[in-house]
Amino acid sequence: MRRDLTRLAETRFDLLVIGAGIHGACAAWDAALRGLSVAVVDQGDFGAATSANSLRIIHGGLRYLARGDLARTLESTRERTALLRIAPSLVQPLPVLVPTFGHGFHSRTALRAALALNDTLSLFRNRTLPDDRAIPPGRILSRAECLDLFPAFDSDEVTGGALWYDARMTHPERLTLSFVRSAADRGAAVANYVRAERLLIEGDSVSGASVVDVGSGEVFAIQARTVLVAAGHWTQGIIRATRADHGGKAPRTHALGVNVILGKSLATVAVGIQARSMADRDPVCGGGRFLFLAPAGNTTMLGTWYGLTEWSHSQTMAERGARELVRELVEACPDIDVGNHDIVRWQFGWLPLKAGNEPGRPDALADRARVLDHGASHGIRHLFSVEGVKYTTARAVAQRVVDRIVAHLGRPSIPCRTGEVLLNTGRSLLGSPAQAVREEMAIKLTDFIFRRTDMGTPTGPKRAMVQDAARLMGAELGWDTGRRESEVEEVMRQIEAATTLEAVG
Repeated sequence: MRRDLTRLAETRFDLLVIGAGIHGACAAWDAALRGLSVAVVDQGDFGAATSANSLRIIHGGLRYLARGDLARTLESTRERTALLRIAPSLVQPLPVLVPTFGHGFHSRTALRAALALNDTLSLFRNRTLPDDRAIPPGRILSRAECLDLFPAFDSDEVTGGALWYDARMTHPERLTLSFVRSAADRGAAVANYVRAERLLIEGDSVSGASVVDVGSGEVFAIQARTVLVAAGHWTQGIIRATRADHGGKAPRTHALGVNVILGKSLATVAVGIQARSMADRDPVCGGGRFLFLAPAGNTTMLGTWYGLTEWSHSQTMAERGARELVRELVEACPDIDVGNHDIVRWQFGWLPLKAGNEPGRPDALADRARVLDHGASHGIRHLFSVEGVKYTTARAVAQRVVDRIVAHLGRPSIPCRTGEVLLNTGRSLLGSPAQAVREEMAIKLTDFIFRRTDMGTPTGPKRAMVQDAARLMGAELGWDTGRRESEVEEVMRQIEAATTLEAVG
C-alpha cells in the first residue's frame, strides 16, 4: 500500500471517496471489489477520528428488541457475523452481562424471553463461522453467578443476570485499516493526510475535488465520475460549501461522544449498567441510558457520555465528559472502587443527531445512517454522501451506498461480496516501523504507535520505546533530529493527555 499522489492527480476515477473512517473505508473496499476504479483520501490518518473512538463492542442488536425494531436487530446480527467471518484475527466473541431486578422489563422473566427471541432471530448466526468464533446462546444467571462475575452491582436490587454474546474488536483502528488495505489490494489509490479543500463543480455536476497534501502543501485535483463524501462530522461542511445557500451559521448536527479507559480490570465480561442521571445531566439521551464496561486486557473501556458543544470546545467538553462518566458509574455502583485517578486516557468522536432528518428530538442521537444522492436532493449530480451511526453496521451501509453508485454509473449490477471475502488484516500488530512505512503508509509516529501496532495501549509505551521507534521510522522517512523529537513529543502528549483529570476533577 503505497502513497502515490501522482497517480491520484493523473487518473480519472469512477469513484472518489473523501474520508477514510470506517464508512469510507468500507465503501472503498466494496466499490473496488465490484470492479470500479477508486480513490480514497483522508485529511488525517486512516480511521484516526471518530472510528477510533469505540468501546470495541460489535453489538448484535439485542437492545433493539426493546423497541420492537426487528429489522435493526436482524441487520446488526448479520453484520456481527460478517465481521467475525471476514476479520477473524481482529474480532472475537464477547460475553455481555446485565443485572435483572424488579418485575418489569428488567426482570428475569422479561430478559429470559428477550434472550430466547434474540437466539431465535439469530438462529443461523454461526453458519460459516469456525468454532472459536461461534456465538453461544444467551442464558439467565442466578443472583450468585451474576455477582460473582461483577460484584459491584447493587446487591440489594439484583435478582440475577442476563448473559449473552456479542463480539469485540481487539483493535478497531487496525480493523478500519484492513478495509483500506483490502481496497488497495484491489487497485484503489489510497492516501492519508490529503485534505479535500473543495469539490470541483462543472455546471450542475461534481467532477472531483481540489485537495492539498497536508505534509508538503501541494495542491492538486482528483478527477472522478462520482464523489462520495464520508467525512463524518465534516461531511455537511464539505457539502454546504458546494451550494449557494451555504452562508450563515450551520445548525448543530452532531454530539460529542466520550469514552474513557480505566487503568484496571473490573470484569472478564462486558457489563451493562443503567445510569441514574436524568435529562438535566444527560440532555442528548434524556437520562437513564446504559453505561457499558468492556474488558481490554488489564484495562477497562467505559462509555459513553454525550454532550452538545462546538468544535472549538471539544477538548474541554471531553474532559468534562470523562469525569461525568466516572461519576455516573459510581452512582450506579456505589461500592465500585473507581475514581478519576483511574482514568488513563479518554477519547472522543462526533455522532450525528436527528437534526430534523428523522422523527424525534432534533438534539437526540440519530438512529439511522443517512445516505444521500445530492443530485436528487440538491441538484448536484454525481455527488453522494453517507453519515453512519454505528461501527457495527458500516459494511451494510456501505453496500447500500455502492449499490446506488453502481446504478448511477450505469454499470452492470454486481453482487456485493464484502460480507464473505476475508480482509487483508496485515501480518502482525507487532510490526516494525519500517514495515509500517513501506507497507501501511504510516506518515507520523502517532500512526505507528496508535494505529499500526498495539504499542499505544494504555498506559504505555515508555518514552525510551517511543524514541527507538522514532529513530527507526525517521531513518525510513528522512527525519532530522528536530522532526524526530517533535514526533516523540506528540506521542507522549497524547499518552499523557488525561493525567490532569484528577487535579481538576
